[in-house]
Amino acid sequence: MKSLIALQQFKVNNKCMKLFTIIIIFFLNFNATATADLQIFLKNKWKLSKTQMRYFNNAKILAKSEVDDFDDKQSFGMKALVKHPRKCSKALRKLSLLEQYQDWINFIKMSKYDPKNRLFTIKADHPLLPFPMIVHIIVDRPTKEGRYPFVFPTGMFRGLSGYFEIREFNKKCVFYAHSNWIGKKTKIPNIVIEIFSETLSKIGGEILIRKST
Repeated sequence: MKSLIALQQFKVNNKCMKLFTIIIIFFLNFNATATADLQIFLKNKWKLSKTQMRYFNNAKILAKSEVDDFDDKQSFGMKALVKHPRKCSKALRKLSLLEQYQDWINFIKMSKYDPKNRLFTIKADHPLLPFPMIVHIIVDRPTKEGRYPFVFPTGMFRGLSGYFEIREFNKKCVFYAHSNWIGKKTKIPNIVIEIFSETLSKIGGEILIRKST
């Protein structure tokens, strides 16, 4: 009788072990697939160094600006990337509240959104800025995963265009933004544009990450 009970217990334990092994394999495969998908997503957007990848995995904002000039023209390109520690649905509950950015980020003095015209308006002032700026951006309110094209219809960088993309990988929301502009040369030195665009993007982005975590 004892042998029969032991045999039955062994069979139960064996089934549990098999089930546990299947679950482990499933999650390992799921994580490997998610990692592979993320690498594909990043491949043509940003070749990250080991240090950048470490920052990325720790929810740090990566931002890179490049400004150049030729003849009477000036060009400005920028990209930014971050992996949010939460799922997109949860992160976007806060991040989609564009009107509240003025309450969260100290250098944004005013923020409002006109849904009818898809117009996001920001007034910014910071010691890094050469002067207070009012920026108009035509963009859809980000409420779900997807690609959101945007354009600056007015201002010093009138015609600047780009997109930001929101994708979820392994329950983490990844945000990527890319923009380009070529226009009449501004009175602001290239290095100044690079510094304030990169620095304020990181400062503002990290505040938004904290607010939405």
